[in-house]
Amino acid sequence: MKQIKALFVGILMLFMHSAFSQGNEEYNGPIIDMHLHAFGENSGFETMLGQPMPNPLTGKVYNAPATLDEVKAQTLKKMKEHNIVRAMLSGARNWPDADPAVFWKGQGHSSPVAELRQMHSAGELDVIGEVAPNYAGMTPTAPVLAQYYDVAEELNVPMAYHLFPGGPPGGAYMMYPETRAAHGKPLVMEDILLSHRNMRIYIMHAGWPYLEDMKALMYAHPQVYVDTGVIAWILPRAEFHKFIKGLVDAGFGKRIMFGSDQMVWAETITDSIDAINSMDFLTVEQKADIFYNNALRFMNAK
Repeated sequence: MKQIKALFVGILMLFMHSAFSQGNEEYNGPIIDMHLHAFGENSGFETMLGQPMPNPLTGKVYNAPATLDEVKAQTLKKMKEHNIVRAMLSGARNWPDADPAVFWKGQGHSSPVAELRQMHSAGELDVIGEVAPNYAGMTPTAPVLAQYYDVAEELNVPMAYHLFPGGPPGGAYMMYPETRAAHGKPLVMEDILLSHRNMRIYIMHAGWPYLEDMKALMYAHPQVYVDTGVIAWILPRAEFHKFIKGLVDAGFGKRIMFGSDQMVWAETITDSIDAINSMDFLTVEQKADIFYNNALRFMNAK
């Protein structure tokens, strides 16, 4: 009887493992990362090199290498490891040898519009982003930003817009004293979208934590996409999953794109991919959309 019971338990455990595996199939195909960074010597991030970066929300500690060259080498290694075949590289001119067949070149609003036009004419601008005026205390409706929406629409260059978070947890008490959580509400974009109806735009970090506002914005404006960004690894996984599930359940799974927001910690690429692959509420086809198909469509790429 004990042998029969043990056999039954073994079969039951095997069945449960099989059911779990089938219910949470991982995606192993090509990946597009819509949120990578290439920093230069005066970016501010060089002060983080060789330093640990503890995440108070998860307890994990990320360690940055000693030089920006090492950051680049580790990033490229992670891209190869995870079959990341294309990426939007914000600050791409800091990597002048970046392969144009792999990297879409991004430049944000720190550059004057005239410079962005020149870059576009020279084939050096594929995305206007990361646009992140929140760090300077500006809302998306600040008059100085209107020219960037205008040129994005005119040149048909997509914009990558960062609403929130404002740096690490407690960023306003550290390096970003002017950032405000209230400035990150997605619905503040609405009049901008209506006055620039042909502008392609994606909201970085998926508009977290304003799920209901983000759903309303995506419902009302079908041109709006999002990337997963930093929330894939800065937040506890349960919170990240809950937020993305909210967008998927609302019908927006075809407009969510993977983005690691790799800055100087290459391990965040792996953590971001794992955070999505562990979503047992997604089919492997839905994961393929997030990891690859949606970005390909958004970028009008082949």
